[in-house]
Amino acid sequence: MSPYRYCLPLLAAFAAATVASAQPQPSPPRDAAERPSTSERNGPSEPGLALEVQARLYQELSSSNVSVHVRYGVATLDGVVRSEAERERAQEIASQVPGVDEVANELTVAPAVTVAAVDNAKVVTNQENMSTEDTVTQRLRMDAALGSREIRVVADGLTNTVTLSGTVSTEDEKERAGRIAVSAFPVGQVRNQLQVRERF
Repeated sequence: MSPYRYCLPLLAAFAAATVASAQPQPSPPRDAAERPSTSERNGPSEPGLALEVQARLYQELSSSNVSVHVRYGVATLDGVVRSEAERERAQEIASQVPGVDEVANELTVAPAVTVAAVDNAKVVTNQENMSTEDTVTQRLRMDAALGSREIRVVADGLTNTVTLSGTVSTEDEKERAGRIAVSAFPVGQVRNQLQVRERF
């Protein structure tokens, strides 16, 4: 009897076990908490939700320094607000947007000194705008013809621009109003949006 007779069954079993272990094993199912629900997959897109939340915050809060990120129905708010009440209001607004299931409020409240500095800066800017508007308006009123025209002057310190709107009687008056505004506001730009309406 061959001495290898008893070895063959052992070799066959070893080979079968090796082949079985080499085959890829099915991965365990993902945790249900990690998979978006059917409503999340079929709901509004996440960028669309973020824009909707951002728009509502901009409309209802006095400050708009808030960024929004939405993922799987969770809206994360980040940025700086003026007070704790504003922070709580931002969370309330975000939670009312359809499609937002949860709000992660990571907003921080600005120190009182920072808020005061921002308010002071706005006051200074408004005063500068009013000063520019008054200067240009007074120059226009000193003109014999333009002094009786309905010309509105609006200054924007952010863009360093003065805009003229209203009506004049001729193209010459429109051009003259523009030149007067430029001479009164030489450090910025003048947008001449005056309309010409002939008077009979």
